[in-house]
Amino acid sequence: METVPNKIKIGGALGLLGGVFGIICMAVFFRGEESAIAVMGVYLLISVMFFALAGGFAKDGQWSWDMMLLMTFLTIGATVCSAIIGLSDIYAAAALIVLGALIVVVLISPASKTWMNRVRI
Repeated sequence: METVPNKIKIGGALGLLGGVFGIICMAVFFRGEESAIAVMGVYLLISVMFFALAGGFAKDGQWSWDMMLLMTFLTIGATVCSAIIGLSDIYAAAALIVLGALIVVVLISPASKTWMNRVRI
């Protein structure tokens, strides 16, 4: 039985934290207007993307290392675009971007790449 490196566990925890934070933002920034659907949709999209990243860090995860890196950058990009457009709060977006950057730091370590490529093949 192969043990999971601590960096992989940290990456999964950061993904879960980002997803939960996105759901909390969706609740906090809720407004009872019809125009709030776009704001809630953006936070839901970002939450789902972070939860998908957390699932990618599982031992039987769905993506290779390259795809995980691409999905992390797509998640950061969606967060940046939502902040630029003005659909998300700038401070919440900054916190989510920092979580995404920490996931990138976890992913670029050689131990993470080696473990993901060895387990997924």
